[in-house]
Amino acid sequence: MFRRPLPGWTEDPATTALRLRSFGGLAWLDDASGGRSYLGCAPDRVVGGTRWQQALGPMELFRPEEPAVPWWIGYVAYDHTTWFGRYDALLEWATEDGRSSVHLVGESEAAMDALAERLRSEPRPATARLGPLCDPDPIDHTMGVDAVKHHIAAGDVYQVNLARAWRADFEGDALHLYLAMRRASPVPRGVFLDAGPCGVCALTMERFLEWHPDGVGRGVVRSSPIKGTIARASNQGVAEDASGAETLRADPKEHAEHSMIVDLVRNDLGRVAEIGSVHVEALLEVESYAKLQHLVSTVRATTRETTSLTSLLDATFPPGSVTGAPKVSAMKIIDALEPEPRGIYCGAVGHVDRRGGIDFAVAIRTAVVRDGQVVYHAGGGLVWASDAARELAETELKARVFLDAAAEMRSSERDEDTAVRP
Repeated sequence: MFRRPLPGWTEDPATTALRLRSFGGLAWLDDASGGRSYLGCAPDRVVGGTRWQQALGPMELFRPEEPAVPWWIGYVAYDHTTWFGRYDALLEWATEDGRSSVHLVGESEAAMDALAERLRSEPRPATARLGPLCDPDPIDHTMGVDAVKHHIAAGDVYQVNLARAWRADFEGDALHLYLAMRRASPVPRGVFLDAGPCGVCALTMERFLEWHPDGVGRGVVRSSPIKGTIARASNQGVAEDASGAETLRADPKEHAEHSMIVDLVRNDLGRVAEIGSVHVEALLEVESYAKLQHLVSTVRATTRETTSLTSLLDATFPPGSVTGAPKVSAMKIIDALEPEPRGIYCGAVGHVDRRGGIDFAVAIRTAVVRDGQVVYHAGGGLVWASDAARELAETELKARVFLDAAAEMRSSERDEDTAVRP
């Protein structure tokens, strides 16, 4: 792999994305916390379809001499459909020791030259118009909560993650929506994809799988499930954050919900892990974001030799934090109670690197633009102690990133209409 600095390049990834969007296949791994971000366009190869095991096969290449930077970027949907583009050159933004740098990384000097040439194009604003929102009926969710509690009482499951969906007509560029969502809630695991027939706008903060294998499948894998949410004011200070963290940890419902999923993740990773290697690396930590705080734990394991990307996903997909426990039973209840398929929501978004490792996030806080519409799901884990009104409020809180972005888009549309009025 080749790497060279891009001296004098001072544009941030958002502005650069506007330069590259017209070349198609835009992919943006967006770390708004100041870590590494990657941006590419015009993938040299695309794989996808309904048989995700077959689609992921070409990615299982081990190159020990290569730096661990993204190569394939895309998604595995909740229904196992996939889209991944292979990017022979990317822009990399990195911040280390307080200093920022931008590099071109690529398969060849020619690939980097081609991307550098595209950077000479003029940035074109991404525009879009959003129709009236079709809000999900709160009564439907309330009835769903009751139905889940009946299943729990019957001993069918311990927990089910139930979601609602907001929908609107959409005309224009999905990147416009992503930028508005990004302004509403910057996160460390944002992903934007111009994935052929759909645009994926994921403002996710949840690590599904991070895996760094050697050439025979042995390597460290981590998963950091999120379960437990509380509202946070954008101007909230340290004392208020600390109080919110204690409230989350002390809440018996949130604690039970979280513990069940940590156990599920431990069990999932155990299917491909060396005996005795699965352990909880961090327990009941609280992460703060623009409008909410989350309860997070991290489970770590060492995968056995012969573990592959597909066998790892076979053992763990879809993420347990967005299904429930036991997973298979919970998924059957989800299919029966949710009025429409999840699609990409609750699947995984991220990349496969040049060493065969992966960094996938859970596709939550994700809007998908397809066929002239945008759909955004939000859900939460339901246990016996769940209260329907509280669960409804939690989905509204998790939808704020989309609803606030939609409000901003409508406000800008009104301003534009006023400006052109004679």
